[in-house]
Parts: sequence; C-alpha cells; structure tokens
Amino acid sequence: MVLEGTVRYQMRVSAGGERVRIVLDGGASVPQVSVGAATIALVKEGKIDIESPQKLTFSGAADGLSLAAGAPLWSDPVALSIPDGGIVAVSLYLREPVQVPQADPQLIVAVAPGGDQTAAAELTGSKSLVARPLVTAIHVDNPEVSRVIVAFGDSITDGTGSRDPLMRGWPDYLAERLRAEGMNHVAIVNHGIGGNRLLQDSVGQSALARLDRDALAMPGVTDLILLEGINDLGLSGLTLPGMSEPFPAVGAQDIIAAYTQIIQRAHAKGIRVIGATLTPDLGSPFPGYATEEKDVIRNEINEWIRNSGAFDAVIDFDAAVRDPENPAYLLKAYDAGDRIHPSDTGYKAMADAIDLDLFR
Repeated sequence: MVLEGTVRYQMRVSAGGERVRIVLDGGASVPQVSVGAATIALVKEGKIDIESPQKLTFSGAADGLSLAAGAPLWSDPVALSIPDGGIVAVSLYLREPVQVPQADPQLIVAVAPGGDQTAAAELTGSKSLVARPLVTAIHVDNPEVSRVIVAFGDSITDGTGSRDPLMRGWPDYLAERLRAEGMNHVAIVNHGIGGNRLLQDSVGQSALARLDRDALAMPGVTDLILLEGINDLGLSGLTLPGMSEPFPAVGAQDIIAAYTQIIQRAHAKGIRVIGATLTPDLGSPFPGYATEEKDVIRNEINEWIRNSGAFDAVIDFDAAVRDPENPAYLLKAYDAGDRIHPSDTGYKAMADAIDLDLFR
C-alpha cells in the first residue's frame, strides 16, 4: 500500500489531559520516511475542530523530518485539552511516497495526494485506505492517571472484526466501562498487532522481541494484560503457499515458557502481568489452523493460565465468549464471521468479563 501527500489518522484517547505528543514508527519493514509537516487536532461530531489544530515539532523542527526504519520518533509535547475518550486527528505531509504494509480493515487512513493539507479542516480529494499506521501512539500528560494498562497481543486485541474503527476490540470497550464507572485514573494502551505471534516474527516482531518497546517502555505502565499465543498454535506445523518448510511445531510448554519470560521481564520493572485465556477458534475456515488436536493444547494452556499462580491475576476471556454447548467454538452471537475473531458484541462481552477491582 502506497501513501503519498497528506495522510490523516483518527484515534480515540482512553484518558484525556492538557498536553499531548505523538509517536511515529513505520516498523522495520518501512524504509526511511520524510515528513514535511504534522498537526494534531480534536475531532468533534466527526469533524476537525477548526480552533484546535496544533503544529507538531520533533526535536524542535517542524519540517524536514526523517523517520528511520524501525526507529520510533517522538514529537515535542503541545498544549491541547483532550477529554477522556476524546478523538484526535493526526495529519502528516509526506514529502515522498511511502510503501506500508496492508492491515486489518479497522486500520483506516485518509489519504490526499498533492500538497500539504495538514492544517485543513477537511482533506480535498482524499480517499480512505486500509494500511498499517505510521502514527503508533498518542501520549497524553495527565497527573491524575495513576494506572496505565498495556493490552498486549494479536488481532483479538488489535480489534479485527470490529465495525467501528474508533472502538477497536475489547480494550476500547474496557476503557468505556472504566469511564462510565468514574475510573478516570486509568489509561489503556492497545498494542495488539493482527497476525502477531509470541515466539516467531511474522506480522511485526514476535511478542518476546517487541515486549520492551511496546509494553515495558510505555510511560507510566503499571499493568500488562497478555492475550497471545493462538497464532503460534494455529500456524504450528502448517506450510503456507510459497513456503518450503512448515512452521515449527508448537506445544503447550513452548507457549508457557514464553509467558514465563514475559512475566519475569515485566516483574523486573515492577509491572503486574494479568494473564488472559485463549479464546476458541474451532471452525476456522483456514485449513489446518484450528483442529481438535490443537484445541486440546489450547485448553492445556488455559488451565495453566488459570491455575498455575504465575500471573498476578487472570481474566477468563475463553469462558466469556465460548459456546456453553460447544466450548471449542465461539458463541455464534459473538462471532464476527470467521469463527476466530469476536464481533463488537463479543468484544464487549470480553470487556464486561474483566473485574474492574483489579484497577481500583
């Protein structure tokens, strides 16, 4: 997917504040990006608030910025009053076209070829594309926030199956619950990546490789909710088109060993780790991905999550979304259509299964 001209991302902030900065990161697969201008603005009723746009600088510079492959770039903070649950629009003017990976359908960017429109209330000649974002984080300064949760996982955390790109998966529904309960001291960072695996690089670096960058180094992080491993299990032993060798076989002990590493590394930083059980996927249309044999392993992993005592707490997402009559399957009412990813109703059920006392 090629991005050129002005690109605009809309993102929801879980907990607001008075100052904000953004993080740009194209990942290792995106070559150097040249940014000519960048702005951030509030979005109200689906439109840019024309009084709110702020020009962003990076190390004091407003243009001629270079984003190296695999290296994050933080903007300087700017004053912008963002409400809890507020939506912001980040606009970048790209001096040269940029090739970025395609993504799950909920990752949408507005693209307007031509000159710099970063200060415009509406982009002229824009179209919506599905692509991995160049803007990977919104950091808001708020001294009242005392807990920062990193939701760490794959597409089921990223929100594949969600119809609203501004309500992506269970992390957004959890943030909505927290706001409704007046728990405005809690912020949530969604660092799920569709297709991600624990043990091996695939879509993005493996969870073990990206843990420091995407979780442990997040400003103010206190809690990590870990929901990952279903792709390691699903791809275990499969040979996809274009592959000469199958994916390595993965068993329960491989997944458990990875969890143990993540727990140890997070605990060394004083961060709590909350384990989430793997949700059902039997009936998946992808040949060989979900089998009865692999479901036995999934249940073995889930029993370890529930009963080992290795995690600081447990969230039983499996119990929240499975069909009581056929527990190897998602409940039909919670299925987005592929028997793996929950629908918005399913993601809400996952969020509703979380004990908010964990974060009071």
